[in-house]
This record gives sequence, C-alpha cells and structure tokens, in this order.
Amino acid sequence: MKNKIKNTIFLVLTMIRAHHFFRMMNRKKFIILLYHGVLKQKIPVSCWWQLPFEKFKWQLEYLKKHYTVMHLRDVIDKVQRGEHLPDNVAVITFDDGFENNYSVAYPLLQELNLPATIFLTTDFIGTDQMLWPDKLLILFLETKVQEIDLRNFALGILDLSSKEAKQKSFNLISNQLKALKIDKKKELISYIESILSKEKIQVPYSDNFKLLSWEQVDFMNETGLIHWGAHTCTHEILSNLDDSSLEDEIQKSCCRISSYGNNLLFAYPNGSKRDFDERAKVILQKLNVLCALTTISGLNSHFPDAYELKRIDIDNNMTENRFKLLCSGAFR
Repeated sequence: MKNKIKNTIFLVLTMIRAHHFFRMMNRKKFIILLYHGVLKQKIPVSCWWQLPFEKFKWQLEYLKKHYTVMHLRDVIDKVQRGEHLPDNVAVITFDDGFENNYSVAYPLLQELNLPATIFLTTDFIGTDQMLWPDKLLILFLETKVQEIDLRNFALGILDLSSKEAKQKSFNLISNQLKALKIDKKKELISYIESILSKEKIQVPYSDNFKLLSWEQVDFMNETGLIHWGAHTCTHEILSNLDDSSLEDEIQKSCCRISSYGNNLLFAYPNGSKRDFDERAKVILQKLNVLCALTTISGLNSHFPDAYELKRIDIDNNMTENRFKLLCSGAFR
C-alpha cells in the first residue's frame, strides 16, 4: 500500500512535469548515478542491486536525451579547476565489478557512447570469490532446506520454505551482517553455508554474480569509454576496521587501480554516512585521490566535499517516474 501511494505521487508529479522544472532549477548541479549489476535473465527473488536489462536500457536512453553524460574524472577535474560545466551533467558509475558490467552493460554503453566509471573490489577481481551478500543470496536461492536455526547468533529460526520467506530471511540476515565485525560476520556466514549447502536445487544462480576478470577490465579500458576506481580490497565497511586494516584496504586497492591512469577515484563500501569516517578521508588525501563517492542521496554542487560526493542509488524497483524525479533533484 505504501509503495502504491508513493508511485501515485510520482505519477502525478511527472504528469504536471515537475521533473522538468526541477531539472531546470538544478541544471548547474551534477548527478552521479550508482549502479551495481545488470541482468538479462530474471532470478526468483528481489535482488535490489541487479537491474533488469530493459529498465537499465530505458534509463540510459533517458540520460542521453536529457543530460550531458561525462566521465567522473573529467567532471571533478573541471570543478576543481573552476572551469565551466555544461548544464545538467550526469555521471554513470558501477560499484563492485560484476562480470555482467562487461557482458550486459558495456555493449549498451558502447552503443549509446556513454562513458562510465566502475569501482573494483580489487582482491576479488579475476578470482572465483564473491562478495558476501551475493554468496548469501545464492545460498538462500539454491537450498532445499526449509528453515535454519540461528538462535546461537540471537537471530531465531528463519523460515526458508517459500520464495517470499527466503526474501524476508535474506533481508534480515544481510542487514544484521553489515553491523558485525569481520570475524563475527565470517563465522555466521560459514555456519549458514554449512547448513544450507547440504541440499541444493539443480539450477545454479552463481553465474549472475561473478566478478570481472582483469582481462575483461583491460579490454574495456582500451576504448577509453570506461574509467576505473578503487572500492577497497575486500569490500569491508571502513568504519568497522582498525587503523591498520583500514589503511591497507584503501592503499592496496588504490595501488592496484593506479596502473589504469592518474587521478585516482574511490568509492566507499556501503557508503552511508556511518560507513566511513575522517580516518578514511585523511588516507585518501595522502594518496592524492581525486574524489570519493558515497551512497548519500542527492545532487552535487560545483563546490562539493570531494571526499563525500553524493550519488543516486538505482535499485531494481525503480519506476520510470521515480527515476525522472530523482535525477531532477525533486527529492532525495
């Protein structure tokens, strides 16, 4: 009911062309859009960070028509030099480095000649490792186990008997895991894997969540259409780390990305205000990183905090009306 009311409001606002008004009012600001993965085939639960191809295609075509899409590095360089930017600048970014960025998203970006920046979780690129949310979701999707007892972790008994139950349980667990320290998180994931891997369905979903190889990165790099940024080594939330681990996560990932050009770019894992702190900013400054991106929602002025840039997070439930309004700056 709540979503229906919101969607009705979005529809009314676009019918009265509110997005055109706000796009004009905010034309001197720039927007940074955050994507993760793009899928051509559906999966049986809602995976907010994997966007259906047709929705992604419509969004890119809309951006090409109504915005000037530029490389992130070029935008920030111009802003810091005090140079003029075109009106209604948009920047396309991807976090994590999913293989489908290459196989699904990249051909469309090429077709429309739209530049983008992909932030790589460097230790996982070129390996068969997955980020823990993807690993957890696959465990839930592929198991035949009907429930899992997590009372030892103060999480009760979780129902896995239906698609809806798996969705609810996954959402609960993934939110809990984000708040845990590394050791506790690994312990819980390992325990879940030991239980859910006992009985599996025959249809594997892991191909949807593979990460890029360095060969694919090199291939996309040759055209100049894709730029690269660091997204830490292992995607740990920086505010959860001690000083030494935090510095390693940032410095080593930036070092690996530096081979793809100067003016380093960075994106904070998870990226909300509580997920990074001043320690991270100090390290980024020492490394002469050009800018760092958050998941704090909103548009960016021409004089932003370069280490706290805002983005518009695009999820797979994003309607066309909501997309238009978010890009215009009508609301966060």
